[in-house]
Amino acid sequence: MTGGIVFLGCLNNETRPNFEDLCLKCAAVEMGAHKKDRVIESLRQDHRWTFVKEVMEDFRALNGPFPVRILFELNPSNIGSRQFVVRTKQECLCSEQVSRLGWASEQLVPVQKNHTELTMYPQRSDDDAYFQLFMKTLSEMIEEVMPKSALLSKELINSNRSKSVLSLDFSSDDDVVSLLTAPRPDLNVPSGVNIPCFVTWPYDENPNFIGREDELEQIHTRLCPIDDQGPQQRVFALTGLGGMGKTQISVKYAFKYRKVYQIVLLAHADGQSKLAESFSLFADKLGLDVPWLLIFDNADTDDKIQLLDEFWPCTSQGSILITSRDHTLVRRFTGMELVEMTEPNAVDLLLRLVQFDKDVLDDADAVEEEIAAEKIVKRLGFLPLGISQAATLIINDSCSLVAFLEDYTLRELVEDSGAMQLESPRSSYKYTLRTVWNMNFESLTKDEQSLMKLMSFLDPDRIQLRVFKESLLKLQASDFDFISSPHKLSKCRAGLLRSTLVSQSRNGRELRMHRLVQAYCQLRMDIEESRKNFRSAINLIKAVWPVPDREMVHNPAFWERQRELLPHVQKLCEFFVKSCENGQPLIPHTEVNWDFASVLYEAGWFCYESGLLESVSELLVPAKEYCIRHLSKGGGYRILADIYGGLGSLATESNQFQRAYDDFNEEWKCLKLAFDAAELTRPSIWEVFGLGRVGNGLQGLHRYTEAEEYYRMALKAWEGLPGDRKVWVSNMCTCLWLQGKLDEGETTIKAVIKDENDATNFRTGLAMNCLGNIQISQAERLKQEGMTEEGEARLAEAMATHTKVLRLFTTALGKRHHKTADVMYKVGWHLHRRQEYQKALDMLNNALGVYASQPEIFKNEIARTKYKLGCLQQDMGAHIEGGALIREAERIRKEIVAPEDWEPAQGEKAFDDIVQFWTR
Repeated sequence: MTGGIVFLGCLNNETRPNFEDLCLKCAAVEMGAHKKDRVIESLRQDHRWTFVKEVMEDFRALNGPFPVRILFELNPSNIGSRQFVVRTKQECLCSEQVSRLGWASEQLVPVQKNHTELTMYPQRSDDDAYFQLFMKTLSEMIEEVMPKSALLSKELINSNRSKSVLSLDFSSDDDVVSLLTAPRPDLNVPSGVNIPCFVTWPYDENPNFIGREDELEQIHTRLCPIDDQGPQQRVFALTGLGGMGKTQISVKYAFKYRKVYQIVLLAHADGQSKLAESFSLFADKLGLDVPWLLIFDNADTDDKIQLLDEFWPCTSQGSILITSRDHTLVRRFTGMELVEMTEPNAVDLLLRLVQFDKDVLDDADAVEEEIAAEKIVKRLGFLPLGISQAATLIINDSCSLVAFLEDYTLRELVEDSGAMQLESPRSSYKYTLRTVWNMNFESLTKDEQSLMKLMSFLDPDRIQLRVFKESLLKLQASDFDFISSPHKLSKCRAGLLRSTLVSQSRNGRELRMHRLVQAYCQLRMDIEESRKNFRSAINLIKAVWPVPDREMVHNPAFWERQRELLPHVQKLCEFFVKSCENGQPLIPHTEVNWDFASVLYEAGWFCYESGLLESVSELLVPAKEYCIRHLSKGGGYRILADIYGGLGSLATESNQFQRAYDDFNEEWKCLKLAFDAAELTRPSIWEVFGLGRVGNGLQGLHRYTEAEEYYRMALKAWEGLPGDRKVWVSNMCTCLWLQGKLDEGETTIKAVIKDENDATNFRTGLAMNCLGNIQISQAERLKQEGMTEEGEARLAEAMATHTKVLRLFTTALGKRHHKTADVMYKVGWHLHRRQEYQKALDMLNNALGVYASQPEIFKNEIARTKYKLGCLQQDMGAHIEGGALIREAERIRKEIVAPEDWEPAQGEKAFDDIVQFWTR
């Protein structure tokens, strides 16, 4: 049984901004941030964060009943003094906000320590008050859960404390090498043979080789001669994308373990003549009764299996290392498919290659350079060849890392790399980013190349095969002949995998293309071919994007599929915007493609609906600009109206009331033009939405009478059309509620609520939320009329209504959706009124956690929730903490309200007025 928990400088709230960065910084401070530290490397792998956050979220949801003390730091830490070459700015890592669990039983304890000092166990000899504070905290917690008479003796506590510390000691790489390279008995060597023999021409040991310790160890585990196993031939195939560093790893292995092998020979396996030439140098060395290592480098030709068979040593001993782009060799022999470098090693490699010297820079400039290095290697996908050639360009152009990051796109890097070989004629590596994949690409069939070019305009990290399979049923255009059947698609997929230009997920459902390969593929196309494939990519995504009927546009059932496809639309948008900036738009200005604008709108609307609000404008603003540019060509008024509607909806959620009204007005203007141009005909659901949204804009500006009129026109326009009208009825009834028309609002909203327990239809939740608010106002009116008992009964009804809404929204939208948080606030309001303080605290903190995940969007909601939390804290007796929260809420509110409208808040209403009407 857990009696209590003390957290020393712990990050407990995964919803805080920059949470991942804080974790890395804390790990760096706590562990010294050695570049090879396994924990740091593990944390830097993006795919781990989802799991970490889920675990933390589940832990916070436990809300343990035992006492919890959270000690957080007040002093900043020096970040990176050991992780980087230079010092970075000081930062307070584990602040109060990120330390909070949100548990009712928690208490936060500020400590005048930095992160390193706080996370160390305090000693009695400390000359400050930390030890006394720590022991006082423990004593208070023990007193809470156990009376003093039941405590164990001090001696027993002291005797057990020493047993609670566990230390782990890992062997160093040198220990492993010493074990593997232990002296062996002398072997018989024929006379006349020069031993040792070491031939790796034309490669010397690379002084800039970084990382890959795990790969080298895995190779050695397989190839290392072991005497007690008797004579046997050991083989390891190292495969992977060109430019991944296979040759450099093989050479590094040869030099690192040259004492293990008395003969080391490197043979160039990319052609029969080269293999024959290599073997003429050392054929007589093979077959000797000594440990030898033979490296077949670049076994990439179509006849590589025949060549390997022809030159394979006819002995029963020796170690053979093969490097190849063909991943099937891993199954034929034993081996591994090489992946990208880790981020820390990639950064180290870049800084070493550009000869980064922090001593010649100011501290601030040095930090900027290191941050730029991190961004550069991430953009390059941690590909060693890409990093090497980026470094060459940086040196040749005499530019800083910051300047390179700003000036070079991936495509420009690939393009400019073509001249590097001429500038470095002595380099033993013959490939550049522009040539390294030529052989692979040119070996593809015409259909395989077509698929490759099409995929180069999609998100390279997750290219779902089902996208192509589903499109087969909807696309008949000749542009897709190469995947016109499942069989053709399967053949193309197999060919691309053999080329290693793409890789495949473990479940076989997704393909992946390195970003530099994507840039290379685009570079191979002229502008007309690029436009053709970009158009095909638009058609492909439009064909599979699920679009709900307009009257059912609020439909969470489509979200999972839309979320999978969203990165592809974001890439299409990114590529188009960049092409316009470069003066060669992927859709020529003389033409118009309304499908492109439509796809951007649908993706932007999904982001709005699902709560990804920070991504909405990134899609809808370029879509709006595209439509406005091409309106004169005809056919664009309806889609432009949709886009204005999406932007106005975003403005409503972020409480930008005037902007929302302006955008909704523009939507309505475009819709009227669409009717005039015969793009739409009445009756039309678009007219319903246009009128209703103008009502939303007016209601946000507190112009309730006008808003009610527009809502009634919208519902009138809906007559004779299919669909669920709850959204607009709910908005109109909210308008009636805010005007004090409570009975009319109650009657109208109840008429559309058919099943209060329908967890599949969040529109029912919207209607019930409105009903709950009306019931609260009815209760207040009853109490004012002296009917206290009836008022309390109506308040109980309101709480039951809002509690049902919370359950419904949690099921339909998820517990991290902002609309769910709105209802959490309302249920917390009820609990506070009922003096169920602990439950109210939990509910309000949960709401605040959701809002804090997008602080710029939900600034108004954050202010309101903090004010309510402050009032709650004061009612619980925590007057100082509560007062601080109230002052913080008022500070935020002052930033929101226009100076001419500002006056100090007199209560909750002042904070209700700064949030959108459906949030109240």
